[in-house]
Amino acid sequence: MAHFEFIDVSFAYSVDNVLRNVNFSLDKGQKVSLIGQNGAGKSTAFKLACGILRPTGGNISILDTNPEEESVRRKIGYLPEEPMPYRLLSVRENLEYSASLRGVDNIREAAEWAMELFDLKVFDMTKAAMLSRGNIQRLALGMATLHNPEILILDEPLNYLDIPTQERLVKFISTSSKTVLVSTHLVSTATRLTKELMLLSGGTIKWRGKFSDLDNFGTETDSMESKIVRLMQTE
Repeated sequence: MAHFEFIDVSFAYSVDNVLRNVNFSLDKGQKVSLIGQNGAGKSTAFKLACGILRPTGGNISILDTNPEEESVRRKIGYLPEEPMPYRLLSVRENLEYSASLRGVDNIREAAEWAMELFDLKVFDMTKAAMLSRGNIQRLALGMATLHNPEILILDEPLNYLDIPTQERLVKFISTSSKTVLVSTHLVSTATRLTKELMLLSGGTIKWRGKFSDLDNFGTETDSMESKIVRLMQTE
């Protein structure tokens, strides 16, 4: 059974649908990137998957349960595109508060683990409001992963990160057995973090396959990006 499934999912903020009859599923341990143009609905799809938004049509199943259920939310690690930790709390306080919300048994240990993984110990007692944009991203990644979720839903996870932290995250994802869905505008990010690609265009999933399958949509001299554009433009 699928770990993660969208079944004919539609969503509209007003009259026009952002998503229209979206269908896809991820089995346990699959790592897939979602790529689309600006405004294609990638972030909306992620908010639906996390139970932040409710579909106007269709169904979403996460671990065979509605994503709005608290028991399921604790098994998801979500990184929004523009994360906003609590500005007046320190790095440690943000991590420990996040751990407590997710029912982590050893809150201090979870916070220490996240600070070690994302090299945050030097900012232990620094207020989030004082952090650079890159360090806010590090903190948000720590908050998304410290409860050892089964599913990671990451919106532009490499944004603003320095190269060492990028490498830490890539290694963490590539060596884990977690189910991972990543949204990105960059093919280089997609290939580093995942094994498959889904193209979101016109409010629906237009194509899905392995990166090597893109060879069927251009010549050897065509870039991967040009092949993706060609696919998006195909009716």
